[in-house]
Amino acid sequence: MGRLSGRRAVVTGGANGVGRGIATAFAREGCDVFFTALSDASAARETAAELREHGVRAEYLLLDGADPAAPGRLMDEATRALGLIDVLVNNAATLTRTAYLDITPEQYDQVMTVNLRFPFFLTQAFAARLRAAGAPGSVINISSISATKAVSAMAHYQCSKAGLSMLTRGAAYELAPDGIRVNTISPGLTATKANAAQWRDDPGVWHERSKDIPLGRPGRPGDLAGAAVFLASAESAWMTGGDIVVDGGSAAV
Repeated sequence: MGRLSGRRAVVTGGANGVGRGIATAFAREGCDVFFTALSDASAARETAAELREHGVRAEYLLLDGADPAAPGRLMDEATRALGLIDVLVNNAATLTRTAYLDITPEQYDQVMTVNLRFPFFLTQAFAARLRAAGAPGSVINISSISATKAVSAMAHYQCSKAGLSMLTRGAAYELAPDGIRVNTISPGLTATKANAAQWRDDPGVWHERSKDIPLGRPGRPGDLAGAAVFLASAESAWMTGGDIVVDGGSAAV
């Protein structure tokens, strides 16, 4: 415990699912956390209270990543609340399962804006503040094995995640002289509130997809937490531009 003592993190989409799992793991390790939620104020309050039970500061902001002003506003609010932020987790994402020929320009733009444009410019705002302060930091992008492995009815999502994975490499290269590391976690099929309609309402399809996972089950939000703590900590000090795949073995087959 205490591997992240003294750190201050921003976690987008931190009120539920993978983001909440990461935020909770950070708090357990002594990290102050500022997280965002799209609109679920009740879940955000509950998450903040849970994080504070670990003796850390925890604040949140209801924020739509599709808003062009969101990156600057988030960094301003987080800095005011906690001080200089030195860990950023780009987790917030959106997804509509739509056949390729039926994807509308509006659906495409929404997915690309939230999943790629928002983390692109949020990372920029985060890094600019660290550079001005002469301080190091860590960016963790939550991508997906869908960035490299085709899945039906998710072409726009897959493009956004492939772009996010490439953002990791480009930003890692350019920000390395500033001591700012950028890495990716690529989850496999994971049960979250966002995809509840799949695993709860269509268990047959979920079971069929799960058969391709060598470890025999879909992921849970907490399954990604250890990798995130590692990338946020000094234990990964000589790692940037990398990708940790957490998928139950899906990418191996």
